[in-house]
Amino acid sequence: MKHHATASILALAALIACGGENDPAPISTETDLFTRELVMVDSIGVELGDSNYIFGSIEGLGFTGEGNIAVLDRVSADIRVYSPDGRMLRRIGGRGSGPGEMYNPISFFIFPDGRFGAMDPWKSGLLTFSSQGEYLGMAMDLSQNAPIFPRVVDDSSFIALKTELIPNPGSVPEIAVFVGLFHMSTEPSVTYFREVMSMDLATFADVAQKYLLAFPFQVDTERRLLYIAPFSGTDYVIERYSLEGELLGTMELEVESVPLTDEEIRLEEMYISQKLASLEGGDPDYNIELIDPIDHRIPVTDLEIGPEGNLWARRGTEDEPFFDVWSSDGELIGSVVMPGVGPGSRSWNFQVSPLGILAYDEDPDYYQKIYIIHLPEQPGDSVPSQ
Repeated sequence: MKHHATASILALAALIACGGENDPAPISTETDLFTRELVMVDSIGVELGDSNYIFGSIEGLGFTGEGNIAVLDRVSADIRVYSPDGRMLRRIGGRGSGPGEMYNPISFFIFPDGRFGAMDPWKSGLLTFSSQGEYLGMAMDLSQNAPIFPRVVDDSSFIALKTELIPNPGSVPEIAVFVGLFHMSTEPSVTYFREVMSMDLATFADVAQKYLLAFPFQVDTERRLLYIAPFSGTDYVIERYSLEGELLGTMELEVESVPLTDEEIRLEEMYISQKLASLEGGDPDYNIELIDPIDHRIPVTDLEIGPEGNLWARRGTEDEPFFDVWSSDGELIGSVVMPGVGPGSRSWNFQVSPLGILAYDEDPDYYQKIYIIHLPEQPGDSVPSQ
């Protein structure tokens, strides 16, 4: 069934970023920008022991409307739900060919109405489940070229990245990469960002690296805004769109360029190879070679909507989590940091919401955990008791 994965792999084959034409938003020069600290309060996950707490490959997580923690694991092909204090509540799905079972789920949805969704092209679409685990059927049919990295907008739509292969008779084919709004359809109703380039297999791995590591986007459903940080070399640039597709402006900062060591480049090459293998269903012989690897840290590596509705933009140039906080109008107003977790946290994937903050290591040295993180309401507030 390789054809299912091939289209997903094509999604990793191209990305050239473009900047907005609007003038950058004004940057505050005030010296009293606030700084707040994140605090680790608990974790879920063990190396050995109870299989309910062993993760093979986390592909998405978040809080449910009840405040529980839901996570999709690609290796076990199931959705697990934990209480806020980390106690296993239920497992949903599982690996298999029957109704509600999955083969290689690649992305996770938590809808406002409480349903869960798992995108699995090998099972021909977006499987949906009730909050209690009942299989509800396919919300969207597809068997190839799945939208990836979905951001839920409402109960029937999401924003995601997708590709389009463009035949070019007599010449090298082209591939388009775009971010669009999807209403449970394979075709977008709105396209926010689109770039077309030649399908050059010689530079496949290099483009995949830029795509995997350097193209965050996030939606603010309350204010109907979309933020995109396209790959732009060493430039810190974030584009701000309305959900209707209008480019409202850009936010920019001057940040110091930080070169990667040879060892860091080698580790990133290994990570890219592993990620591509996972999209092929775990083929252990899938290898890549970077011809022109990224040789510096990416300025913006993650975009999140903070508990107060502001944009959190993670600086990839820092060793530990450091988020610039921007107002929805594009003004820099402060920062959120998490000291003491070490440079290994550079590969952490954060999920921030009004219900709380979660993180997991996409490329752990040993085994994956879910980190439960607290943001005190004011500097110096105590950590809630566990």
